[in-house]
Amino acid sequence: MNLLTIRQYAIGFMCLIWLILLDGAASAGTPSGIQEMQVLYDQKEYQKVLEELPKLDSNTVGLPDVRRLKIRTLLRLGKPKEALADYDDLVRLLKTEDQSILQEVALAFVVVLTQDMREQMRGVAYTALKEWQSPHAIPFLQDGLNDGSGLVRALAAEGLAKLDGGRRSARFRQALEDQAALVKEAVLKGLGKSGDVSVIGLVEPLLQDPEVRVRVAAAEAMCRVGHKQGCALLEQSGKAPNPDERGAAIRALVDLQGAQVSPILLEASQHKQPSIRGVAAMGFGYVSTPQALAVLSRLLRDPLPPVRVAAAVSLGQLHGVDALSPLRKAIAEDPDASVRAFVIGGLLEQGELFDELSGPVTVLANTKEPAVRTALARALARASKENRAAAHSALRALFADTMPRVRIAVLKSMSKLEGVGAFPILKQGLHDEDDAVRATAGGELLHLMSMRE
Repeated sequence: MNLLTIRQYAIGFMCLIWLILLDGAASAGTPSGIQEMQVLYDQKEYQKVLEELPKLDSNTVGLPDVRRLKIRTLLRLGKPKEALADYDDLVRLLKTEDQSILQEVALAFVVVLTQDMREQMRGVAYTALKEWQSPHAIPFLQDGLNDGSGLVRALAAEGLAKLDGGRRSARFRQALEDQAALVKEAVLKGLGKSGDVSVIGLVEPLLQDPEVRVRVAAAEAMCRVGHKQGCALLEQSGKAPNPDERGAAIRALVDLQGAQVSPILLEASQHKQPSIRGVAAMGFGYVSTPQALAVLSRLLRDPLPPVRVAAAVSLGQLHGVDALSPLRKAIAEDPDASVRAFVIGGLLEQGELFDELSGPVTVLANTKEPAVRTALARALARASKENRAAAHSALRALFADTMPRVRIAVLKSMSKLEGVGAFPILKQGLHDEDDAVRATAGGELLHLMSMRE
């Protein structure tokens, strides 16, 4: 027997002795108790798991795997708040995040609201699931298609429409028979973006749907998969007298054709219906031309605030033209505080230094109207790279707001602004006293973690 063989036998013998010692420790007490609780957990005897945990000695209770088992047990019992407290203890022990457990905790704060009696809370939950954009969300979103609210079902359909597996699911396609136009519209848009020509047979009958927005969505879906009739119908709807039909068609045409629809947008920008002017303002944000700058500068002086908001947002998106001049004028002259909030967003996106806007930001952050503070929080998400640190500080201050809707806007903006750097404030959001804020924080964490996978 050579030296190499002797060495291999020695290593094998030592490994065997180590395993025997581990087995001895297990039989001595603590691991066997853990194993018993794991069996109870696997048998879904969650309450018994919690009853057995205190019987373990203090050293065993503190083990990371035991802590994980307790957290998962609490989550299965529908107690995400208690699970979060134990997760915080686990992080302090490990001195790092446990991504797998954090994902489960975040999801629990979202899923618990899918069964809430309040439609608004269910809407928050399915909005979060929609923005998760993970295949793991598909079963939850499919359940949402059974909700009693058409708005909630539409959110679930929009979430499925973003996922390849969701678009292919039979349950998603069956939703074309839903009574709510919003649901059918979401399904049609998803089928169109699939690029699958086989959906034409499903889509074509809906060109005759009594709801105008469904007919436009059907035309858009057919156009996306290369059906010329759908494209022709969509262009026809882009000039329709019905404001709903015209607006929906223009939004689809902008997405499909970009700058080619400038003539349609120019005509729409002068329409007597404010909603059509607003659609035109939004569309010109994707057309960085001198004409777009001129039209948006005019719409930034529109009589109605929603049109001016759309113009401010689009001006922020333009490149290669002087969008700063009209925005600077608007921040000084516009009488509506919400409009000024989005003007700030446009200026920050264009690279205006935050220090030049600190005065207006402070005024809006301290206004009495929650809608204005919410608008400011949303607008700050659009800060350019050089303005992100200052925007971060402003959002942090707004997170102390007493209104949940403002805190929700802050969490969404921080997620967009910082990416995974927003983890600390999102985790803080899980501790919020408001259900909707906690679910929003959970949804944003899920989204960011899915991006890292």
